[in-house]
Amino acid sequence: MSVRGWKAVAGLALLPLALVACGSDKPGTGGPAGPAAVSSTPVPSETPSQTPTGTPSSTPPATPTATPTGVPTPTKTPGKPVETPTPLKPIRLTNSMLLTGGEVAKGDPKRGWAATGGSASTPICGPGSTRGDGVLGALSRNYTNGLDASGGQWLTRYKDAATATAAYDSILKTIASCKAARPAPTHARKITEDRAVAVGDATRIVRWYDYPLPSDQGSEDGGFPYAVTRKGAIVSVVAFREMGKGIKPAHFEAIARSAAARLA
Repeated sequence: MSVRGWKAVAGLALLPLALVACGSDKPGTGGPAGPAAVSSTPVPSETPSQTPTGTPSSTPPATPTATPTGVPTPTKTPGKPVETPTPLKPIRLTNSMLLTGGEVAKGDPKRGWAATGGSASTPICGPGSTRGDGVLGALSRNYTNGLDASGGQWLTRYKDAATATAAYDSILKTIASCKAARPAPTHARKITEDRAVAVGDATRIVRWYDYPLPSDQGSEDGGFPYAVTRKGAIVSVVAFREMGKGIKPAHFEAIARSAAARLA
């Protein structure tokens, strides 16, 4: 056999060894497993590289609108509508608001009462018993029976009901103390009436009684009733002075009611 023949035989003998060494290109061919082949082709990623442009087939759940369980829902009970107070219109004092002489005569009959000209004389407890602070207007009228009694009505106007209420309280305080005209050394004084009457916004009757002490038996006593009424921003004071015990309580109340009715 020639040299070329030996080489050919040798090459054929080595071919199965080379196949065994390289292994099979396909798994499961029965050949032994070799190292994994490295491929230069990129492996596609499991995550899609682009955002899907289509609308999802299912609608996402809506945001819950109900209050979470366990949290109390605040409830508001509807209340009454708030009314805006209407401001008081300014009221001018007129003579028609004053008692007439005939009304006084009707309230205390058979005494001969009549209205007289001029301003009413100052009552027993002084000017502070007829008016308060902040007076915007004033009117008065005088009454007499021509014998042993006289009196008057005083009207005062204020900017509002609150100011009139303060004046009303101040007048009553002055009447309660009554320091303007102290009794004579032989006399004493006491309050025999102090009561509310349901007319106007507020009305009170207070009566002072001036009487002689035992050391002056021949001296006269005297009665001094007051009726103070507030209606809105107006205050009315009716006051009498008389010898003796004075006008009867029921008669004076009738006059006080007539005076309050004229303020409506």
